[in-house]
Amino acid sequence: MPGTAKRARCTMRLRRPARAAAAAQLAAVAASQATYPSEFRFGWCVGSQCFDHTLSAAHFQLRVQRYYGEGRRPPLREAFYVATLPLAYQRELLFGCPGLVVFAYLLLAEARLFTHPPVEAAELFSRALSLLEMPEIAGPHMHNLQHSWPLQAAMDRYNSTAQRSRDAAQSPMSLDIVIPHCGEDASWLADRAAIEMLPRHTRVFLYEKCGMSKQAILHFAMLTELLQGQATVIQKQLDDAVDPRTGLPSRRDECTAYLTHVVEHYDDPWLADVTLFLHGDPSDHTPMGLLNVLLRGLALGTLRSVEFLHLGAPRMVHTSNLCQEGIFEMAMRRKPRLPLSTYCCAQFAVARARLRARPREEYERMLRIVDGTVADGCTRIGPAYERYEGQRLSHCYFFEFMWHVVFGEPEDLPLRADDAGLPVVFRLKDNEDALPSTWGSYMAPYVGGQATFGRHGHELWLQGIRDAPGIGAGKQMHFGDMVPKR
Repeated sequence: MPGTAKRARCTMRLRRPARAAAAAQLAAVAASQATYPSEFRFGWCVGSQCFDHTLSAAHFQLRVQRYYGEGRRPPLREAFYVATLPLAYQRELLFGCPGLVVFAYLLLAEARLFTHPPVEAAELFSRALSLLEMPEIAGPHMHNLQHSWPLQAAMDRYNSTAQRSRDAAQSPMSLDIVIPHCGEDASWLADRAAIEMLPRHTRVFLYEKCGMSKQAILHFAMLTELLQGQATVIQKQLDDAVDPRTGLPSRRDECTAYLTHVVEHYDDPWLADVTLFLHGDPSDHTPMGLLNVLLRGLALGTLRSVEFLHLGAPRMVHTSNLCQEGIFEMAMRRKPRLPLSTYCCAQFAVARARLRARPREEYERMLRIVDGTVADGCTRIGPAYERYEGQRLSHCYFFEFMWHVVFGEPEDLPLRADDAGLPVVFRLKDNEDALPSTWGSYMAPYVGGQATFGRHGHELWLQGIRDAPGIGAGKQMHFGDMVPKR
């Protein structure tokens, strides 16, 4: 894989000591001083497709320090990028800024504890240790790692998380999947290319919102056969009320199915550890990689600390209007304290304890708000996506902005990347910027690849790092070099 690397050098200026003795002392320690490039710019080609990406070592370091010290957003995306680069590039980065590569593997090791057998996380952790033991990293580089990077905190975090993961793995979690269904092909649940695994104890509830047609019955039978031995499929007919103004049947989207399920199964002794609320075709609004990360963790039993997880990809634009505020007050019996902020499109996971934290009577009241019992009194402004007026109830639409509050989260739901209460594996930066187009889905090189880190083999990887050919001297660049010349 041909490529070149260009580096923008970080420089350090020292004040000249006033005394000759101080100058001599500075000269004595100068040999042990290490400075590092602040940015690395890589370009490479795969066939006719070429990529160009800049990685900031300085920003990576700041985010690592804030993650381990304050629980702030981890540089997880950058860590995946570094660990999946060709070994020649990893070697260049290692000798150019050791902390960048070492902490990429430490972060990935911690993340992998939630989604894979412990041996794979241990392999990534061992890789970080092997890098630290390389003779080229001894001396000033190691001193810098120990004093300018949170090395001990990262080691301690991995070890404590590994112990909790080993304990949790003894008891896999159960799962209920709630799907409002209206003719969608739900066979993706049995497609291992789409869904890599399901927890051992999984129930799938299909709430038929468009009638118990012959097609719906046949689809239920097909899905039951496809999931035999993997999950129990339960089909229920859900009849929404007609619109009080038009007399026409109403499709209340997901809201009536979700709330009906909660009301009917609130006291179910078999209610699962986690209930997953999904659309008939979840990939429209949720990265399947994110869904697979959740399912892997549930199957391994490593996600017991997760009480609520929104699975939307796009973020909703904050909206405030009297209709929304009125519906919120009807549902919650209080006014919103802050503007509602959340992800789009009502797909999320809720732990059993969090679901039962609210009395069932409150869910019953919410169901009456959205099932057509209460007439839609909102004036429509903007796209309605209806075949006829009244087909979609405003009440149901505005629940999209407040499901997280219904299940116990604050009005302003944090970005997953910023939510210190979530395991690191869910804290990948959202669609705020883009890496090369090979990163097509959530954690694609991490979860989706056939060759895992474990199968690659530690010794083969380490030998590759040691023997990787040089890619040429780095070219120092300055900010002015990036500005087009007139």
